[in-house]
Amino acid sequence: MHTQTVFELSQEAERLLQLSLHNLQTLNTLPLATLDEAASGKKAESANVLPLHFSARGIETQQATLHNELRKITRLEMVLAIVGTMKAGKSTTINAIVGTEVLPNRNRPMTALPTLIRHTPGQKEPVLHFAHVGPIDALTQQLQTRLFNFDREKLAQRLEIDKDMSMLLERITQGDAFDKHYLGAQPIFHCLKSLNDLVRLSKALDVDFPFSAYASVENIPVIEVEFVHLAGLENDVGQLTLLDTPGPNEAGQPHLQKMLNEQLARASAVLAVMDYTQLKSISDEEVRRAVSAVGRSVPLYALVNKFDQKDRNSDDEEQVRALISGTLMKGHINPTQIFPVSSMWGYLANRARHELKHQGKLPDPEDQRWVQDFAEAALGRRWRNADLDDVEHIHHAAELLWEDSLFEQPIRKLLHAAHANASLYALRSASHKLLNYAQSAREYLDFRYQGLTVAFDNLEHNIERLEEDMALLQTCQMSVSDEIDHEVDEALTAANLFIHNQQTDIIAAIDGWFRDGNLTNIFNESQESIRLDAEFSAGQLVLEDEGQAQNVLSKMRSSCESILLAAQEKISRELALRFDQLENTLTRSLNDAMRPIELGIKEELNHAGFRARISFPAFQSSALNFNTRQLFSNAIASEDTPAGQAPRTGSVRETVSRWLNNPSWGWDDYVVTRTRYVIDVASLHQKLTQHVAHFCEQIRKALAAQVDVSVTAGMATFFAEFSLCLAGLQESLRDSLVIRQQNESSVQALQQHLRHCIKTAHWIEEDARLLRDDIQTLFAADQP
Repeated sequence: MHTQTVFELSQEAERLLQLSLHNLQTLNTLPLATLDEAASGKKAESANVLPLHFSARGIETQQATLHNELRKITRLEMVLAIVGTMKAGKSTTINAIVGTEVLPNRNRPMTALPTLIRHTPGQKEPVLHFAHVGPIDALTQQLQTRLFNFDREKLAQRLEIDKDMSMLLERITQGDAFDKHYLGAQPIFHCLKSLNDLVRLSKALDVDFPFSAYASVENIPVIEVEFVHLAGLENDVGQLTLLDTPGPNEAGQPHLQKMLNEQLARASAVLAVMDYTQLKSISDEEVRRAVSAVGRSVPLYALVNKFDQKDRNSDDEEQVRALISGTLMKGHINPTQIFPVSSMWGYLANRARHELKHQGKLPDPEDQRWVQDFAEAALGRRWRNADLDDVEHIHHAAELLWEDSLFEQPIRKLLHAAHANASLYALRSASHKLLNYAQSAREYLDFRYQGLTVAFDNLEHNIERLEEDMALLQTCQMSVSDEIDHEVDEALTAANLFIHNQQTDIIAAIDGWFRDGNLTNIFNESQESIRLDAEFSAGQLVLEDEGQAQNVLSKMRSSCESILLAAQEKISRELALRFDQLENTLTRSLNDAMRPIELGIKEELNHAGFRARISFPAFQSSALNFNTRQLFSNAIASEDTPAGQAPRTGSVRETVSRWLNNPSWGWDDYVVTRTRYVIDVASLHQKLTQHVAHFCEQIRKALAAQVDVSVTAGMATFFAEFSLCLAGLQESLRDSLVIRQQNESSVQALQQHLRHCIKTAHWIEEDARLLRDDIQTLFAADQP
C-alpha cells in the first residue's frame, strides 16, 4: 500500500466533500419545489431522490450521505454493511466473521437499530459504546407512564411476555436508565436484547420508537473488539467496521425498509447474507432488491448460509453462484464474490478453537449450551461427555468443522482484503458518492437555469402539458393493466397445461416401474432369496425377514425418488424459463405503453429549450422466480419431521415412514407384523400417485398466487415512480414560473447564482472522476 499516495487522495476526497457540502448549502437557499407534499400519501417514506429534483428532504438526504463519507474519510474507515433476513442467520454470520460471539441469537428479529462492530486491535473483550442514549431514556419514561394504568393481561394478549420481556418491564417500572458503556459479551447481549424488546413493547403500547434519532451513523451503538481472524495482521492505514443493519419489515416495522436503504447507501461495501434453503422467498427478494439498488456505487458480496443443509440432490456451489448472480441478482453481483457457507459451523468451530487456545479445554456442556451444539456438529449425534476430554481429538475435530464450514475462503478473500485495503474502500466509496451527487446536482441546476431563460408562455404551456400527461398516465395504467392481465392469464394457462402433462408423464413412469417387474429385479440384483406369497398377485409382497423388508423398501424408495427428482428438475427449469420470459414481456408492455408519454414530454421540453432526461423505473418482478424445489419438498412432506431430527432406522415401519418423510401416513395399511412381513405394494403405488397429483395442484395454486402478488406490486411501483418523476418536473417548472414573475434584477441575480453552482458541480464531477480513476489504479496495483 502506498501510504503517501493514500494520504494525498484522502486529502483530495475531503476537499471535494467539503466543496459539495458547501454547494448543497447554497442550493438550500434557492426556491425549491415541494415534491415532499406531492409524494405524501403515496410512498414518501421510500421514494428515491430523483436526479431532476432536490426537495428539502432530498437535500437533507444528500447532506447526510456526504457527511457520512466525510466521517469515513477522516478515519479512513471501510464500512461493510451486513444485510439479511432474520431466518438467514445474520447474527451468527457476524459472530463467525468476528471470530467470537458479539451479537446474541434469538428466534426473533435482533436488529432494531443499526449497530457498528469495529475491529480494534488488542481489544480482546468486546465493549459497547452507546453515547447517544438520551432518546432511549426518554422513551422508557414514556413507557413507564403508559404502563402505570395499563392492564397487564391486555398487554400479554398483544405481545409475548417471556423472561427477557419481564425483566425489561421490571426495569422500566423501576426507572432504570440505559448505560453508555457495556463491557463483556453478556452485558452487551442484555443491552441489545432490551433495545429490541423496546421496539416490540413500544408497538404494543402505541408509543413511537425514536428511530429518527438514530438515522445518523454517529448516534448508533458501536461494539469495539479485535476480530480473531485479523489478530496480528497489519494494514498501513485504514480501519474495518461491520454495520449490522435491520432487515426489511423486521418485527412488523415497515419503516425499517427506509432505514435499511439509507444505511446501505452510506456503506463502503455490502455483504448480503442469504438463506440457502429459502433463496427465492419473498423476504429474501426484498433484501436482494435493496442490495441491487446500491450495487452500482458500492461493491457487493454474498454469503449463502446454511449450505450444510445441502444434500446430494441440491444445487452445488457453482450452481448456487450462477443462480444468484444471473437469475436472482440480475447480474448486479459477480459470481466470484458469492460464498456458500455454514455460519453456524464456522461460529462453533471458532468458539471451540478459542476456548482450547486460552483455556486448554472446552467448558462444561451443561453450563454452556454451545458446547453441545459444537459436539453434535463436530463429533456426531452419538457424542459423549468423555469425548470432550480428548483435547487433541477435539482440536482436530474443530479444525475439520471449520474446514467444512467453507468460511476460510470468504475470510481470506473478503475480510483480509477489506482489512488490508480499508482506506481504499473508504476512498472508493467517497468517489462514487461524489460522482452521484455532482451528476444529479448538475442535471437539476441545468434544468432550473433553463427555466429562467425560456419564454414565459412556454413555461405555462409545459406545466399544463405535464398535468395532461399525468392524467394520461392514469388512463394508460388502466389500459395497460388489461393487456398485462391477458399476458399473465396466457402464461398461467400454458404453465398449467405443462404441469398437467408433467403429472401424466410422472404417473406413467411410476406405473411403468411398478408394472415392469422391478421388485423381482431388485432381489435378483442383490441375490437374495424371497418367497412370493400367492397374495402378491393382488399387490402384496410377503417377506420372512425384516432385514429383507428394509432392503426392499430402501431400493423402492431410491428408484421412485429418482423419477420424482428428475421431474422436479425439469419442472423447475421449464417454469423458471417461462416466467423469465413473462417478466420480459411485461416489462416490454409497460415500456411500450409509456413510450409515447415519455417521447411527448421530451419533445415538448426540448422544443421549449429544456434538456430533460427521463428514464423508466425498473419493473420489479423478480419474485416470479419461485423456489420450485422448496415447493416440491413441502408437497412431499406436508407434515415434515423437524429438520434436526435424526433419521430413524429401527424397523420396517420406520423405513417406510422415512421414505415418505411423513410418520403418520398410515403404515398399518401396508405392513402386518406377525411372523412375516407384508408390504402392500398396491397401496404404496396408489398413495404415491395421489401424492404426485397433490404436488402438481400445489404448484398450480402457488403459481397463481405468487404471480398475482408480484405483478400487482411491480406495476404499482412502476407507475408510482414514473408519476413521482413527472411531479418533480412539474414542481421545478412551477418554481421557475414563480421566479419569472419577480423583478428583472432578482431573476438576473438567481441566474448568476445558478451559473456559479453549475460550474462548481461540474468541477466536482471532473475531479471526482479523476479521483475514482486513481483509486481504481491503486486497487489494480494491489491485486496479486
